Amino acid sequence: MAAAGPRIRIRDAVPADAGAITEINYAAFGPDIMDKLMYPNGVSDNARRKFESGLFAPKHPSAKGETIIKVAELLPVSDNDGPGEVVAFSKWVLYREPRPEAEWNVEHLDTAETLGEGVNVDVYNNFFGAMHRKRRQWAKGDPVLFLAILACTPTRHRLGAGTAMVRWGTELADELGLPSMLEASPSGYGLYKKFGYEDIDVIDLNITERWGAAYDGRNWGKDNAVELAGPAPEGVSRTVVMRRPAKAKSSTSTSMLHE
Repeated sequence: MAAAGPRIRIRDAVPADAGAITEINYAAFGPDIMDKLMYPNGVSDNARRKFESGLFAPKHPSAKGETIIKVAELLPVSDNDGPGEVVAFSKWVLYREPRPEAEWNVEHLDTAETLGEGVNVDVYNNFFGAMHRKRRQWAKGDPVLFLAILACTPTRHRLGAGTAMVRWGTELADELGLPSMLEASPSGYGLYKKFGYEDIDVIDLNITERWGAAYDGRNWGKDNAVELAGPAPEGVSRTVVMRRPAKAKSSTSTSMLHE
């Protein structure tokens, strides 16, 4: 089996991982401008519980697709050093067969009930709703593997966990002969480019005009997909829609350990 690095292992997530996954999610995305707008007073315990409880059960039961959640463990130096530490996770949605339009062309809007206390529902639905509309526009009901979330513990970057997660997904897509799609944040854009994901569209959300957010010096996506769409205008947060083309089916199975 290939190795993700001397100490990183990719495995299936289990319900016992839900707490660690939730902590990683909010630690990874918390500094981003969109999370600051979605959670203006910080993430409430209720919102955390909503996210955690929805990991292995979709918020929208009508949504079809096979959900696959993986975690990356930082392994101890020796077997005597205790269990591994979960340092990253990824959530994928796999559609193996074509779907009728009545199934895929559906708008889902979240509410305070589904998201939890303290969430700005307008920001949330504008941000994620735009991404879901682009998915429908580009994928329609065709078979595809979506990367819905990839997040790493901020203090555990550069260990190869994110790379191993993306490699796992691209190997699965290649094994099945399917394209893969995702919406890239500014921090993940460069990694996805390395794995053959191509810019196909952008979501430019003018958050200064819409919600009065002032530029905070962070990367809002201004350097991403410039060749495709030009520089992002001032006050705009850019998410890049990316697609990796299908390749011929492979007889090689995806492994639990990756480089």
